[in-house]
Amino acid sequence: MDKIEFELYKNNNIKQVWKVCRIPWINELFDFKAVNFLSKFKFGEKIFNKYISVRFAITHKPVLPYFAFFVTTKCTLNCKHCNSMMPKYTEKTHSKPIDFKSFKDDLDTLLRAVDYINVFVLVGGEPMLAHDLPEIIKYAASQKQLKHIVLATNCTILPSDELLKVMKNPKISVQISDYSHVKNIKNGVKVKYDEFKKLLIQNKIRFNNYQEKRGAVTWFSMPKIYKDKQTPLTLTKTFNECFGNYCPTISDGIISQDFIAVYIQRNLELTPEIKKEIVNIREAKSSKDLTNEIINFYAKPYSAFCHYCHMDNIQHGLPCGEQVE
Repeated sequence: MDKIEFELYKNNNIKQVWKVCRIPWINELFDFKAVNFLSKFKFGEKIFNKYISVRFAITHKPVLPYFAFFVTTKCTLNCKHCNSMMPKYTEKTHSKPIDFKSFKDDLDTLLRAVDYINVFVLVGGEPMLAHDLPEIIKYAASQKQLKHIVLATNCTILPSDELLKVMKNPKISVQISDYSHVKNIKNGVKVKYDEFKKLLIQNKIRFNNYQEKRGAVTWFSMPKIYKDKQTPLTLTKTFNECFGNYCPTISDGIISQDFIAVYIQRNLELTPEIKKEIVNIREAKSSKDLTNEIINFYAKPYSAFCHYCHMDNIQHGLPCGEQVE
């Protein structure tokens, strides 16, 4: 890795470890003791970044600041402005709820190739649709390389006693969303936010709700998706300003840049540029090869997926959870 590549890797990986810990909704879920302590000092961030750099120099493996694991892309809701673009999936392009064996195989492969994952998020769709979710969470919590685990849910499916038991682990937090106000939900689905929240409190399970913390929450429209030839300068600017530059995801063994990239990868015809960038952990020849692929994944000025993503004309202040057919 030359000097320029390492600077890109440092910005997109090493420096993101600190930045992710300082994101309000994540910081409210966990006590990042080292980061919160060092943030009191002028050079605290530099000291922390140096520590992560030294770890990389010793282990030759990356720390993943934030990593989202798609349990499924299927959801119980169909929100118009979903940041995962769920309404645009088809029955053929959806990923079905993952079973425990597939989850374990993918996670074990990934962990052999990295130093550790700081914030590991189980997302969807709606993760509660997975029958094996209790076993999945229990296994994830047992892995020392997973420092903090988040389960994101829309509270339409109540947790079983078995799931509540495994979520009591202090490494785990639940990110709940309140869609109680949403109208025209189809297929007999009901939002059970108050019941879900009560169960978490009764079982002393850590959780957070961005809506309650911030009051009225509105959404913004997703970017228009189409392929074009944007300049490297435009793509770099888009990448640096996008939430997707810190939240790589994995779906069916394939690592993509972010939630929108998962949609593109599963629904559109991919260019040779994107195919070259995608990391398929199920096809890696060895852990060392996978480690190098992940390092290269971070050491780029922008993602090939950015060619599809157009952030102009984004609308803000849109109703949260508005349903579509």
